[in-house]
Amino acid sequence: MYAFQTSRFHSQEPRWLDCKKFPRSALSAADARWLLDTGSLTAHLRRVSDGHFHVEVLFQRWQIPRLSERRLLGMGDRDWGLVREVRLHCRNEPWVYARSVLPATSLVGRLDRLRTLDNRPLGHLLFTDPHMSRDRYEICRVPATSLGDSVSERSEESLWGRRSRFLLSEHPIMVSEIFLPAFRPW
Repeated sequence: MYAFQTSRFHSQEPRWLDCKKFPRSALSAADARWLLDTGSLTAHLRRVSDGHFHVEVLFQRWQIPRLSERRLLGMGDRDWGLVREVRLHCRNEPWVYARSVLPATSLVGRLDRLRTLDNRPLGHLLFTDPHMSRDRYEICRVPATSLGDSVSERSEESLWGRRSRFLLSEHPIMVSEIFLPAFRPW
């Protein structure tokens, strides 16, 4: 089977809150626009970077996901998933750290192709799937230091993040995205 490995990029789990329970006063209008947007983040990043966009794969392994990820996805305590961590670069700077969990039970049939994404963006595949639906966001603030090597510069600031569960033909997939210090789309 596969050896259990933990990511070396994200050292602790954020405290996620339903976006409806998060105090709106804590978000600036610019932050809210990006955090709560329901469209494809990949498409938005490509647009604001004039196409200067690429995906850097940091980590992709089979493992048992974190507790809150398993709960969100309806997985058991011993269920395995494909965990993928990437940085989304715009204009040659890392703008977003993303962590995706794809339960083994979701990677069947036509979704089997998601096992071999390489450096292709998952977001593009999700938003072009006619059978995709998405749950409401959860939001968090995380210290940049909790992302370890995924933040190229040392920063003491807190970073905004969001995550949601996608359903592809009723098969769940979780995507979380943390907006890195270099993220400045305006």
